Amino acid sequence: MELKRRLILVILSVLFLLSAALTVSFGLKYVGETTRPLNEMTQQANSVATFMANYYQTATAQTSPTPSPTPTSAPSLAAPKLLPPTATIAPTPTPNPHAEELMQALSLVEIDFPAWQSLNPDVQAWIHNESIRVDHPILKSPDNEYYLTRDLDLSYKEMGSIFFDFRNKSDFSDPNTIIYGHNFDNGLMFSNLVWYKSQQFYEQNPFYYLYTPEQVYRVDIAAGIVVRETDVTYLVVDFSSDAEFNSLIRTIEENSVIESEIRLSPSDRLVTLYTCTNDWLGQRFVVIGKITPLGPFAAP
Repeated sequence: MELKRRLILVILSVLFLLSAALTVSFGLKYVGETTRPLNEMTQQANSVATFMANYYQTATAQTSPTPSPTPTSAPSLAAPKLLPPTATIAPTPTPNPHAEELMQALSLVEIDFPAWQSLNPDVQAWIHNESIRVDHPILKSPDNEYYLTRDLDLSYKEMGSIFFDFRNKSDFSDPNTIIYGHNFDNGLMFSNLVWYKSQQFYEQNPFYYLYTPEQVYRVDIAAGIVVRETDVTYLVVDFSSDAEFNSLIRTIEENSVIESEIRLSPSDRLVTLYTCTNDWLGQRFVVIGKITPLGPFAAP
């Protein structure tokens, strides 16, 4: 485009010079002969020059590209403002409604589970019922005979130990956890459990405590029942339906020798203590209650 512009300017200059020269030449040579005045020829030359100039200006205007706007620097992309993360509000811990009783229950015992379990790993829980003088470890037995005549150190002992039914888990998570102990009428093991045949005794001592390495529980006694030696009605540890559980609850309520305000339901977990009555009929006595977790166990 620049080359073209220069070429046009050269042509215009040449034409202008030629027109001027011709004007002078013709004016001198044909001043007497020509019929056209000198100023007319000059006007024609000027007209040609003006035409070419106008053409140049028009052509330049038509062909000159529209200049692009001066590029400006790209707008700086400011880093996005990061909103502060939404603060996670820690849930307010629910106060333990049993906190005071938990402290009371813990003050009643001094249980070092690791020490006991170093002697015998079958020590899985502890039962404390001061009213019947029971403060013993509960052992997890491979069957329901092993600890009948074995002490904690596995030596022979006629009074045996207090132990879980072998079908039960030792964390009291089963619908019905059964715990066995002998009655030798000597105040040891479960000998005094039969005191719960008395309504007065029950009303004065309506609960006891259980401990595991993780939790502390209160057991509210709902019934005391005398059963035949071969009666296994109360030795069911699990139920196929709520209806089956409710059937057992009705049987418990109907056969209890004590009256209790504790009402049982299929949502409850039961604990059944089982021992002999030592009467001539060879009967058994069961004390049934429902378990309430009080809180975590804390070693002394």
